Order: sequence, then structure tokens, then C-alpha cells
Amino acid sequence: MMTRKISAIGLLTGLLTVSLGNGIALADIPGNHPFYLHARSDLRKAELMLETPDEYNVTQEARIAAQKVHQAIEDIDVAGILDAKNINDYPQIDTWLNHRDKFQKIYTLLQRADQDLSREEDNNFVIGWRNRAEANINRAKHYTAIAAGRDAIDDLNYGN
Repeated sequence: MMTRKISAIGLLTGLLTVSLGNGIALADIPGNHPFYLHARSDLRKAELMLETPDEYNVTQEARIAAQKVHQAIEDIDVAGILDAKNINDYPQIDTWLNHRDKFQKIYTLLQRADQDLSREEDNNFVIGWRNRAEANINRAKHYTAIAAGRDAIDDLNYGN
């Protein structure tokens, strides 16, 4: 009777060990979440492009959009640190784009970052930070669209 109890306990312990070990093996590897890195890289490029000089009536919205993008980057940084990701990224930007192409590129970068962040998150500790980043990206898209519209009107009025 005693050997059966020991065998049952041993079997249960063995099964538990195997199932836990399998779950740990499938867990997210720290630093292996490329969507954070892609989103952060796209946002950093957009931020740098928004900070390039422009017409006076465009710079106000571009500055606000850049602030929102920066806030989204900070939120991603916190989420990345909580998720043990490498968040150091300093991309180069194309400063030779004309105004129309510049705002199209910025908007595309913001959309790509938003798509990257909208993927399913398995770490509950970072969901709030990710959601804040997504909200800031949406605000940045709004102000970028306003800046692009004002820039287009300037180009029509002044023939740029």
C-alpha cells in the first residue's frame, strides 16, 4: 500500500514537472518581441521627421504630433523594460523628402507602429503601457493629418 502511494505521488510529481517545464520552454524569451522594436523604430523615425523644419502654420501641429509620438515611445520603453526587451534604437531618417512625401512617410510609419503594437500581448503587466502608446499614436496621426493638410494648402497657395 505504501509503495502505491509513493508511486502515485512520484507519477504526479513527474507529470507536473514535465508540464511546467514544457510551459516554461514555450514562454516568451526576453528580448524576443520584434513588434515592440519595429514599432519603436518606426515611431522614432516619425518623431525625427516631425521635428524637421517646416512652414510656421504647419509646425504647431507637427510639434504636437512629435510630442505624442515621443510619449508613445516612452510608453513602449516602459513596456519593453517590463518585458525585458532591448529598446535602444536610433534609426537614420531621410531628410531629403519633399513636404508631401514627408507627411505621407510619417503617417505610414505611425500606421505601421500602430499595427505592430496591436498584436496580441501575453504579458499582462505591459498591456496598459501598450494601450497608452496606441492612444498617443492615434493622437499623433490626427495632428500629422492636420499638419499635412495645412502644408498642402500652403503648397497650393504659394506654389511650393
